[in-house]
Amino acid sequence: MRGELPGSPKMPEGARNKGEGNKAPVVDGYSELQLLLDKEYKCPVCERVFKVKAVRAGVAQSAGMDMDLRPLYKNIDPIKYKIIECPVCGYADMESRFNNVLQKEVAILREKSIKWDTGAPLEEISRDYRDAYGYFKSALRCCLIRSAKSSHRAYVSLNEAWLLRGWREQVLSEGKIVLENDPMSEEEERKLIKYTLRNLKEAEMKEDFPINGMSEGTFDYLMAVLCFRQDEINDAGRYILRSLQDRSLKPGIRPMAEDLRDMIKEKRHKMSSGS
Repeated sequence: MRGELPGSPKMPEGARNKGEGNKAPVVDGYSELQLLLDKEYKCPVCERVFKVKAVRAGVAQSAGMDMDLRPLYKNIDPIKYKIIECPVCGYADMESRFNNVLQKEVAILREKSIKWDTGAPLEEISRDYRDAYGYFKSALRCCLIRSAKSSHRAYVSLNEAWLLRGWREQVLSEGKIVLENDPMSEEEERKLIKYTLRNLKEAEMKEDFPINGMSEGTFDYLMAVLCFRQDEINDAGRYILRSLQDRSLKPGIRPMAEDLRDMIKEKRHKMSSGS
């Protein structure tokens, strides 16, 4: 049984063997499982060694990027595999930061997190969105337990919002309906974006750049997008102006920033005219 933090979402018994993951989605003749490999990790909290599924290098086929910098792929959604969770103690975080734990944080996680098991099972199937959602919940909870920096919490929650969007797109592509109380609903994504925005504003005040690997120009652009989606139009306008004034803004982002500037102007005009 996988380690769980207090309050972790409960999966129905057998859900991991009967969920969407066993369907192994087929794209261009390849099942998702064929695009994965087993990768070994050593947990920095309990020091157990375990293996999880990871996306093979170079197999994800890029299909562009959403306005809020969510990367898009044709054949697999790598975001499903971005969280690593120790199956023994329940510690979880983004793959790129899994080992970045201070000793004082290890002590806190050991004291507060954790249901311990004696074995670390191999992840044998590809992840479905519901499984990945559970991993993200564990990662965000670990961030709160260890009092992770605001930028770190924002990074996890933004990726979780992207996960919900991909999940919703899959459900809709299958001709199904997404209800308001479904975990992948637009409202649930909006809540995560709101949480991300709040933490990024805190990071902007307390942390040095680069923040989550972003330069000031890219950060300002992302903030403008998130503010716009939360109807914080004045803040969106301020951030997009700063972003476009940054000469180091990446060429791939500048056209999107210019489009967003026009969208903000249009939104302001509609608000002022009452239409």
